[in-house]
Amino acid sequence: TAGVGGDVMYELANECSHHGHIVALYVAVRGDFIVVGDLMKSISLLMYKPEEGAIEERARDFNANWMTAVEILDDETYLGAENSFNLFTVRKNSDASTDEERMRLEVVGEYHLGEFVNRFRRGSLVMRLPDSDNADIPTLLFGTVNGVIGVLASLPEDLFTFLWGLQKALNKVVSGVGGFSHAQWRSFHNEHRGKTQESRNYVDGDLIESFLDLRRDRAEEVAALVGTNVDDL
Repeated sequence: TAGVGGDVMYELANECSHHGHIVALYVAVRGDFIVVGDLMKSISLLMYKPEEGAIEERARDFNANWMTAVEILDDETYLGAENSFNLFTVRKNSDASTDEERMRLEVVGEYHLGEFVNRFRRGSLVMRLPDSDNADIPTLLFGTVNGVIGVLASLPEDLFTFLWGLQKALNKVVSGVGGFSHAQWRSFHNEHRGKTQESRNYVDGDLIESFLDLRRDRAEEVAALVGTNVDDL
């Protein structure tokens, strides 16, 4: 339609929609895939079909998570934050043998962050040179309601396995603040579940970094548990 002064104004027309959410609060898009974070119904994976002019639900997480942010890590894996200060990752069951299994997003990682995350953004806190060792590791920034800015990195499997072993060794040697168990602190828990789930497939960067502050004898204990020389660590 024509606007004032000859300017052309365009109107957005409703092509398609999707129902079935309590309140769809957050959306992340990658190609034709749409990830929705719901007020109470966790994460849903939708697909836009341009040839049909329709949006179809492909899978969902059936846990009752009250979402505060969502992001797409890759075509198969999605990241969520919920209101009990936890992070979790879900994966699409593309290779499942039944339609029922394919409709379910599998929870593959859980971690208690202890901060209320309200935004994910792709990026890094430091300049990443093309020829550096970590140049190809994808990272996400997150922001919280308390003003905290943090980084999440998708690690290669061999590096994750090594750091996971180092984390377990540090937990055996280093006592938590006030005598609290680090493993218990990082365990996933919220008011909608009847039990606490131990953290999995997340490495605590703060704990890993604490290795650099250990006395030589404690560092050697950790290295022995990992099965390597302390100088190599």
